Amino acid sequence: MHPRKAILLGVLVAMALVVPTGCSKPPAEDPSVIKAVDSLPGSKEVWAAVDKKDYEGVMTALGKVREKVTTEEQNTQYMILAYKVRERLTETAPNDPKAMEVVALLRGLTTGR
Repeated sequence: MHPRKAILLGVLVAMALVVPTGCSKPPAEDPSVIKAVDSLPGSKEVWAAVDKKDYEGVMTALGKVREKVTTEEQNTQYMILAYKVRERLTETAPNDPKAMEVVALLRGLTTGR
């Protein structure tokens, strides 16, 4: 297996093991919550990968953000970040099969299924 694919697979497995608590929808779109989400270490790299349509990079960057989560509040912010990324990629998924794959992975992550 190619080393890059092995790393991606490891990140995906680790992310799949994360079971979110509570409902699958993020809290209200409170500007202070969104600001906190954007201040998570590594969130800028996630959005940069989304903008470049680097879907492997999106998953890798999300995995790196997840590794730095140490509190329940940060976990909630992380889940909101993953949800927002999923929302953005859902817009391009109908025309991009790779985006559709990532949306499916993120759907499982953000809904706990």
